[in-house]
Amino acid sequence: MDCDPHTVLKVLETIGQKCEQLHDRFSRNITTGALEIDELWSRVGISQKRTTFSDALRGDFYTFLAITAREKFIVSHHTGKRDIFNADTFLEDVSKRVEGRVQITTDSFHAYTKVVPKHLPERTDFATLQKMYALPLPPKDEVYRRYSPPRCVGVKLRVRVGEPRTDRISTSFVERSNLTLRHFNKRFARLGMGWSRKLDNHRYAMSLFICTYNLCKVHSTLGCTPAVGLKLTDETWTIERLIDEATK
Repeated sequence: MDCDPHTVLKVLETIGQKCEQLHDRFSRNITTGALEIDELWSRVGISQKRTTFSDALRGDFYTFLAITAREKFIVSHHTGKRDIFNADTFLEDVSKRVEGRVQITTDSFHAYTKVVPKHLPERTDFATLQKMYALPLPPKDEVYRRYSPPRCVGVKLRVRVGEPRTDRISTSFVERSNLTLRHFNKRFARLGMGWSRKLDNHRYAMSLFICTYNLCKVHSTLGCTPAVGLKLTDETWTIERLIDEATK
């Protein structure tokens, strides 16, 4: 049956806004031992190299994610430019959702060293993990690595605040969740034409995915959904229940 694309986008807008509100209600008073934080690249509208001064809502955008290491629950997400302003907005939201002392691991993005201590003073053990990669191949070998990441040859751990446990300094779980997000959300595909044309629609799609991931998708390692693992609910939700709860 034919359906106008604008109708589909209107439904996305409605359910996306409702899922934002549902996530805001559910993701509160989180107690966890460790959080992992990372950013996920996406394109909105056009490629960054084609943007002009007026293209504030188009180009390269990053989705900041904070995930509990044990329960794989996405505590907070925020889409914006990869700068200190958006990192500050994101960490402020994270700080309002977690309780007690928590260990945090991020990559080496410089903004984190300023905003993590700012929003979680005296209740965080904070470390950064920087991956080191092999030198680029000579130009004649470029064809062999064009669609593959460079080879990781080591990591550098740095304690920034407090006394983080070494065995918890990791970004592996949040990076694995990035793979899940890219797999189930065409808007994040690196190659192809499925990227978002509008930033608002991109954010609505993210809110819908996050709620589905936390409440409806059974994690293969946990054997339950992240929300059940964190004891925020006692059963796996269906998509129908998610929509019913979101639209109440």
